[in-house]
Amino acid sequence: MRVITPDLLVAAVTELSRGAKLIRLKDVLAWCDWNGVDFQGEGLKNQALWDADRGEAGGKHRLLKFKSGECKQSRLGWALITHGARAREAASQLGWREQLWNGETWDWLGGVAPVPARRPSSVRAAAVDAPCEEVRLLAG
Repeated sequence: MRVITPDLLVAAVTELSRGAKLIRLKDVLAWCDWNGVDFQGEGLKNQALWDADRGEAGGKHRLLKFKSGECKQSRLGWALITHGARAREAASQLGWREQLWNGETWDWLGGVAPVPARRPSSVRAAAVDAPCEEVRLLAG
């Protein structure tokens, strides 16, 4: 099984961008599974993918990177530079921001990471949406 490289990451985004212009991480992972590409590598979870991402940003720089926030659970995606305007529009609708590689770390375009909107928990949302029936106590 081949390990993902910057060129394979660009190939994945290129192939997937025939439909959407902002390609999500989960779609790249599915592309890797389908094409027999190892995105895990050695070490930390998805380490080979993160190395390929950093290598592409520091090398030929053919992709734009977008993220929904600072935490590990943040959503992540890429776009081809040629699809920049449409990808930025899609990212804006999702509340994502673009990141730029400065040679050492990822910087947020605009300087500040997006703050994801907090989603209501399913239990709380169900309780709020449920109709309230009047309860009467009978005194004996």
